[in-house]
Amino acid sequence: MYSIKRLSEIINGEIYGDENINVNRIAPFESATNEELTFAADKKYLSKLNETKAKVVIIPDISRELLPKDKTYIIVNDSPRILMPKILDFFKPLTKKIEEIIEKDAKISNNVKIAPNTYIGHNVEIGENTIIYPNVTILEGVKIGKNCTIYPNVVIREFCEIGNDVILQPGCVIGSDGFGYVKVNNKNTKIDQIGRVIIEDRVEVGANSTIDRGAIGDTIIKEGTKLDNLVHIAHNVVIGKESIIVAQVGIAGSTEIGENVTLAGQVGVAGHIKVGNNVVAAAKTAITGNIKDNSKVSGYPAIDYNDDLKAKVVFKRLPELLKRVKALEKLINK
Repeated sequence: MYSIKRLSEIINGEIYGDENINVNRIAPFESATNEELTFAADKKYLSKLNETKAKVVIIPDISRELLPKDKTYIIVNDSPRILMPKILDFFKPLTKKIEEIIEKDAKISNNVKIAPNTYIGHNVEIGENTIIYPNVTILEGVKIGKNCTIYPNVVIREFCEIGNDVILQPGCVIGSDGFGYVKVNNKNTKIDQIGRVIIEDRVEVGANSTIDRGAIGDTIIKEGTKLDNLVHIAHNVVIGKESIIVAQVGIAGSTEIGENVTLAGQVGVAGHIKVGNNVVAAAKTAITGNIKDNSKVSGYPAIDYNDDLKAKVVFKRLPELLKRVKALEKLINK
């Protein structure tokens, strides 16, 4: 449990409410529980303070009359976003010292096969019949289900969770830090990434793919989804069940991908948007805004697939059409 009084001292905040409250973690605004703390940095969230279940909210200095009475607040002069490095450092879990190749407190089930030169960290749990190939690194607190196959040079960072029947191809990295920085005194300042990666049952992650841990909350790959090689999933992305993500796709942070979605090779998806269920995006599509269910899109930016094909036909004819326009202009001038 974390003392909000201690946190308020670190970020030079003023507590408005019960200063003796403890919370068990920091969580995103929409998903926070009544045992957690969250923050509201802008009008979008400040207008919805009644909607979050968080017991404690960090807010900028606004009129006390606007604040719902059933919560406690830490009021700060700086933007809560500017204070994020200090806030997340406060909540960052401590990890134990590396002592052995397979730590004594790791829990390894029956018929698990572990190849040489593999590190298994403190409090790791590995389910039955899982196979771990050489040069794998599994850090503290990771949970791995049954019947998984983890190929050479995979890294699974601390506290991530892997379901049953998961395949991790060579060189993939699960739980690397998300790309999170804020400008503090005009310097890029790192924001600690304290969330996890949750990979559900029957997921496959391709070679040299990377899935970043959540900054706050978790990055989630849901049941049955398959990722090809060289795919990058940023922090706090959620990908729905039975989706197909083809090679060299990049998905930016906090984006939600629906169920049964297909993103073909080199598709790029912007951050903080929603892609609906049963969407198909053709190769090299740039998805910059929300996409409705059952859509088929292509192009840059993404538009309806058939419209994009028609536009490409017109594009090929542009030199010819330009000549015709110039000829018509000459006739008009005469």
